[in-house]
Amino acid sequence: MDYLRSDLKDLIPYKASNIEYDIILDSNESPFDIPDSTKERLIEYISIGNIFNRYPDPNSTALREAIAHYCGVKPNNILVAAGSDELIRMIINAFVDKYEYVLCPSPSFSMYNIYTKICGGIPLDIQLRKDYSYDMDKFISADRQYNAKVAFICNPNNPTGTVIEKQDIIYLIKNFDGLVVIDEAYFEFYGETMVDSVLDYENVIILRTFSKAFGAAGLRIGYLVANEDLVEDLYIIKSPYNVNTFSQLTALELLKNFDIIRERIDYIVSERDRLYHILNDVEGIEVVPSKANFLLLQLKDSQEIYAKLLEEGISVRNFPDDTDLSSCIRVSIGTRYENDRFLKVLLSKLERR
Repeated sequence: MDYLRSDLKDLIPYKASNIEYDIILDSNESPFDIPDSTKERLIEYISIGNIFNRYPDPNSTALREAIAHYCGVKPNNILVAAGSDELIRMIINAFVDKYEYVLCPSPSFSMYNIYTKICGGIPLDIQLRKDYSYDMDKFISADRQYNAKVAFICNPNNPTGTVIEKQDIIYLIKNFDGLVVIDEAYFEFYGETMVDSVLDYENVIILRTFSKAFGAAGLRIGYLVANEDLVEDLYIIKSPYNVNTFSQLTALELLKNFDIIRERIDYIVSERDRLYHILNDVEGIEVVPSKANFLLLQLKDSQEIYAKLLEEGISVRNFPDDTDLSSCIRVSIGTRYENDRFLKVLLSKLERR
């Protein structure tokens, strides 16, 4: 008996790699574990409190207060979830009826498209320009044609690292009838945000995460910022204990240790720019300018180079089935040692070619 919904039978699942390599540069994670001072505080919590046998705070109250201070808004403007993935699913479940359209930039984060299909909506890919910049008129035109309910934009965009100017985002917000969801997962590496004006609009939601700059990808902590009405709507479908106690405590402590996080962000940005300038001078490689913690490289024989890197114990991201990115690899920024190992193997392969 086949029990799977008929509309999901052609859906290709997102399969993340779980193979361990010497150097992991494929998932845009931080190369740094959480700070030792944060670990020490967590050990104290574990030793003196009952944090495992009791359910977590269902509203992540203390964490929401800390995030609100970090973002310059009120706690009622914050909703915390188990990573941005849960937030994306919640937004589509709450606001998109079956067969309604969701606008998804392409190429961009594939889960916008996948979650729309899972929730019964219809994803509509909005192609980026050849330089991977956003054409907001395409979004607006698609909205008018299909009466779209939600539009996702990613700033900086994953996997390209390109960014959208604030005036272009505002142009979309003012001319789009549905919800505009701005994914700012890589905000800390860029510095520009819409958080300071998110409450000026009734149709805007901003997504953030602790998985990238904060180095807590293994704990699955994300949050959104929006006006109180949208947050209250989303609480209708939020699971009561969706963020575990340990994750809440870790995120809270990371915000208290942001000076250390800031140093690490500066290090990663410096390494990103160093790699960009080195690779940009190499014949046969086109490097997309990035404001995130990764670089997208366009090069001939990308799959062969990807395989060679794996042989040398270095994992990067490839896109063999993506017509827009089949000639690309994406490399996350690691430590200087990891980045230099990557450079050595890549440049050696190019020289032999």
